[in-house]
Amino acid sequence: MVIRVICIVLAVAVPISWLTLIFVAGAVFLPYFAVVIANAQGPGKTSTKSAEAPTISISADAFRKAETPDEQ
Repeated sequence: MVIRVICIVLAVAVPISWLTLIFVAGAVFLPYFAVVIANAQGPGKTSTKSAEAPTISISADAFRKAETPDEQ
């Protein structure tokens, strides 16, 4: 992205010439090629380990009315 921003700034700053066309082409086509190259790489390495969420169970005893210290 830094190179693209530099191309945009130079395309505006440089007087109209063949250099301006190169900077405009760089600003337009660099992001396109970056996306194509990134997508051509495919997915990264997958690990063989998988994360498992812990199983949570609540027994019926947990729903009984809790006794307060005053009731004991």
